[in-house]
Amino acid sequence: MAKHRDVILVLLITVLYHTMNQMFVPTFPIYIAERGGDEVLVGLLVGLIPLGSIVAKSFFGKMSTRRSNLLVLRLGLIVATLVILLYFPFWGFGFLALVRLLQSIGLAGYVTGSQGLMAEQTTPANRGFFFGVYAAMIGVGMTAGPLLGSFLAEGFGYKALFGGAALVAGLAAALGFAVGRGPVGAKPGMGRRYQPHPPWKNRRLMIVCGTMVAGAAVLGATSAMLALHAAAVGLGNGSLFFALYALTFTAGGAAAGALSDRLSRTVLIVPGFCLLILGMVFLSVLNGAVVLALAGVTAGLGLGTVNAVLLAMVPGYSINEVDAANDLAFFANAFDLGVVLGSFGFSFLAARSFSLFWLAVAALGVLGLLFYLRHNPEGQGTGIGTQTKQAQV
Repeated sequence: MAKHRDVILVLLITVLYHTMNQMFVPTFPIYIAERGGDEVLVGLLVGLIPLGSIVAKSFFGKMSTRRSNLLVLRLGLIVATLVILLYFPFWGFGFLALVRLLQSIGLAGYVTGSQGLMAEQTTPANRGFFFGVYAAMIGVGMTAGPLLGSFLAEGFGYKALFGGAALVAGLAAALGFAVGRGPVGAKPGMGRRYQPHPPWKNRRLMIVCGTMVAGAAVLGATSAMLALHAAAVGLGNGSLFFALYALTFTAGGAAAGALSDRLSRTVLIVPGFCLLILGMVFLSVLNGAVVLALAGVTAGLGLGTVNAVLLAMVPGYSINEVDAANDLAFFANAFDLGVVLGSFGFSFLAARSFSLFWLAVAALGVLGLLFYLRHNPEGQGTGIGTQTKQAQV
């Protein structure tokens, strides 16, 4: 237990951060709609956080490599806590957009720092298992967050929602200052002059990231439009979907991560994408609670599997092992790009027909699976990660 103290703390922080983040999923679209926003505005404001974090993670990835993953994690959690206070006054949608962009900085710091710490505290032999648990902890947050957010918003109002979210994020920030004090601790950075190898010149990393864009679109789409679609067909805010989605995301991530240490990653990627696509097809014919539940189970299990397996691949494809944090930040940008694409890339279709919207997301999933199979990085010889000890720092 003591050996993996820092890993356990990062996992606890992951639960808390994603609990806070997911508290807004069933409530924020309704919050915007109640103030006069339409589907396009909902998609835009939901997508601003991952969009802004794409820029911020480019900076934090280099900072993690040159300074430390721990510093970046702490900065991200502090920003994530403080920016929630700006939600209390509603000064128009322009100000709300600014708040969302500021919140994206916190997301970027948390993701870059936490994934970098996971990479530096694990080995190729157990990385799939630990990253699977990491993905599962995201799922735990996805389970608790919507339930807690809906309870606070519906029972006590939006100020209670914002206050509760700030408390959860604050607890995560406090735990961030306990990381690095264990027997292993956090590794120092490479110094200001070190230049990480450009991720876009790493072919296998680009294949993994391109595949993740297609998979992550499901998260953006459901975060932005599921609550509105569920309400339109008389199913409330879709909390049943989010609960089942989160539970199966958790199970899928944990199981897939552990299995990926023993099996080919591709063996798990194919069924993961098939389930993800099936979930979007179910949503395209949404007409009741049974279909909503089936969509939540299939989409959650599929995305949990795809995310955990692709995430575990990234450190092994780094040109140099010290580049893992920067490469993971690049991968996280691909994930966020997918969320952005899913949240408002197809929002004009949602304004016309929710069925067309979900089918478009499903089609993107099909393209992602075909792209991965066409350029399967596992079929390209020896893993790049095996060369890290020989690479010149």
